Amino acid sequence: MEIFLIELLLWAGLVFFFWALRDGLDHVESELDAQRRSQESVSFTISVINFDRAEEVREPMGRYRDAPIYRFAIIHGKNYQFAHILPDESLSLLQAEERCLAPGLVYTRY
Repeated sequence: MEIFLIELLLWAGLVFFFWALRDGLDHVESELDAQRRSQESVSFTISVINFDRAEEVREPMGRYRDAPIYRFAIIHGKNYQFAHILPDESLSLLQAEERCLAPGLVYTRY
């Protein structure tokens, strides 16, 4: 009888463990779905931005998201120099003297 109670207790613990594991995995899955949805909204936001277009570019210096990065660019007839890459979260942080070329390359007037 005593062994039966121990075995019953162990089975109950195992059932509780699997229930807690399933509940935790459901929580992780819902967080991943929410993160995926937020990334999709950021991607959509980036795609509807009106990026500037360079009239002329000089001195390639690297690549970002399969787009070439140039050290110098002429945008709207003015000279600009590459400054930094615009993070996805800071789309509204461009200064007045900065221009952004697709896919998020920021150039500063010089």
